[in-house]
Amino acid sequence: MQSIETSDSYEKYIGKLNLNLTIFWGSFFIFVFCSAVLQVHIKPLFIPLNFLQTFSILALIYASFNLVQFNVKNEVVGVLIFCYFVWCFYIIFNGFVYEYDFIKFQIFGGFLKYFFPIVLFFPKTIRFYKFQFNVIFFGAVGFILINLIFFEQVTTNYEDNVNEKFTFEGFVKNIGISIGFILFTFIYHSKSKVTISLVGLFMIIGIATFRARRAILLVAVVHLMIFMLIYFLYTHRKVLVALVFLLFTVVAASYASMIYKENRNFFSELEDRNTGDTRTNVEVLFRRDFEPIDWAFGRGINGMYWCPSIDVNNTTGYRSMIETEYLNIILKGGILHLGMLLLFMVPAMFNNLFRSKNLLSKASGIWIILWILSLYPMNVFNFDLNYLLVWTSVCIGFSPDIRNMSDEKLKKLFAGKS
Repeated sequence: MQSIETSDSYEKYIGKLNLNLTIFWGSFFIFVFCSAVLQVHIKPLFIPLNFLQTFSILALIYASFNLVQFNVKNEVVGVLIFCYFVWCFYIIFNGFVYEYDFIKFQIFGGFLKYFFPIVLFFPKTIRFYKFQFNVIFFGAVGFILINLIFFEQVTTNYEDNVNEKFTFEGFVKNIGISIGFILFTFIYHSKSKVTISLVGLFMIIGIATFRARRAILLVAVVHLMIFMLIYFLYTHRKVLVALVFLLFTVVAASYASMIYKENRNFFSELEDRNTGDTRTNVEVLFRRDFEPIDWAFGRGINGMYWCPSIDVNNTTGYRSMIETEYLNIILKGGILHLGMLLLFMVPAMFNNLFRSKNLLSKASGIWIILWILSLYPMNVFNFDLNYLLVWTSVCIGFSPDIRNMSDEKLKKLFAGKS
């Protein structure tokens, strides 16, 4: 009788857990997809999409509250999380402006990203990562669709229009970059999912080349190269894959010059910006405006620095962000904040790469490395799918049970109803 009651209680627990995981990942996808669509700056869409985002934030908070289990096996990680959250509250309330526009901006694009490490307290079931893969895949499909729908806007160079100028970047940042994780873990996914993800990645490369978005192009090409390497290592047809790759390389090298000459307009903007330096002056002004205490503790969530004549329509001369992300983190929370992030990520990265038995863990380690390396060329500390994926990768790094599973077992679990 007691075993039946225990079984019923367990079933109820699993049912409640799965419901909250559905709410968490579903509401998160709604938020980031709405954030991507908002990058087109169509005013009639603002109110309905902001309403959906408000609903999704409330759902996220509700699901997170139900999922959190304040039980960390690693005491060092537990102390670090406590210190990190204390520091994040300091960052948020240091310089917080109690005005409607500022509060709205922070709610929809600001302070919630500081609390992504909360996933370290979530139960790490296989269903948690299955939902994650589904959200990344739906994001890939959504990325392809919105780029096709707004193709003219994402392929037009708006030098003087701040809104349309960064539409493509907004699409990539919110739901595009994470496509690479599907490819890195291709052995767990169907061929159709891998193919669609490849289409999304090639779309990023193509548009980034045409628009001369060098940082995005670099990251996308790196993702493609890593996928090709992983595919070669895990395929049973290594000789065939090597021959196909060699043939492709020879053909591409033979016709590259002709393709470039016949499509000069396609590559013209990338050629014009090839050696352009758009960051050094901004970084110099940032460093010139910072004192030692600013480097250590930052200037709070509304921190700014003196950098005139950079942004269009900026009449104050002050900027609240910088394109170099590690400096952006320091601007708000100082080296202390950046250091605490790395204290989480470096050990997790090491565990994933060198103390694991499956591709999921190793891909997670690679993802953490890529995020750390992206701190210079891109803005990657955001409320988006890429940054949440970094923290779920950290979770795997501190989860020996998942790291020690074999790929065969994970394939069965991902294919089942667990």
